[in-house]
Amino acid sequence: MRKSVLVAALALSTTALAATPPEGVEYKPRRGFFTETDIGMFFTLGGENTYSNAQSYLQLGVGYDLTETLSLGLHFGLGSSAANCFAGYLPDSDICALSDNFTVAFGDMTAAYHVRMTDRFYLTPKVAAGYTRLDPAPVDVSGDPSRTLHALNAGVGIGIEYGTMMDHFSVGADFLARYVFGPNIPTFALFPRVKYTF
Repeated sequence: MRKSVLVAALALSTTALAATPPEGVEYKPRRGFFTETDIGMFFTLGGENTYSNAQSYLQLGVGYDLTETLSLGLHFGLGSSAANCFAGYLPDSDICALSDNFTVAFGDMTAAYHVRMTDRFYLTPKVAAGYTRLDPAPVDVSGDPSRTLHALNAGVGIGIEYGTMMDHFSVGADFLARYVFGPNIPTFALFPRVKYTF
């Protein structure tokens, strides 16, 4: 009799453990209004030197998760292109006609789609589009080479996101490629992300 009670208790406890989520509550990622801070690296392609030296990149963002899978955001990004000449060299020299070092500032709207891989891990393809400011102008498109250059940009990216055990925090990493129209400069940013969802 005791053996059958013990076997039944063990069978029931195993079933209960298998069916009960951790801490008795099914995990759901927190969704809603969020902010994020991203620090990584940035570089450009093209120009006389083919690619720029990798530079630091900072991005700050706010956004809102419209559904479990779709989020929209506004992001400000700041990077720089170093040692890459887009205006061509002066005749018979290796001196760039305009600056070969310039700051690139982005103000973009982004949309991301969350593809669930596991309970806490997501693949996040995204698109971005918005405004770009290049200072000083790396190419002369206005007849005034000393001016700051303003242009539009658009791009695509891929990222990962992990919902940590700290309820409001997610961490991840993104690779984002954007094309600046006008000066026709491809830019790339690779950065880890820290996201706080309210």
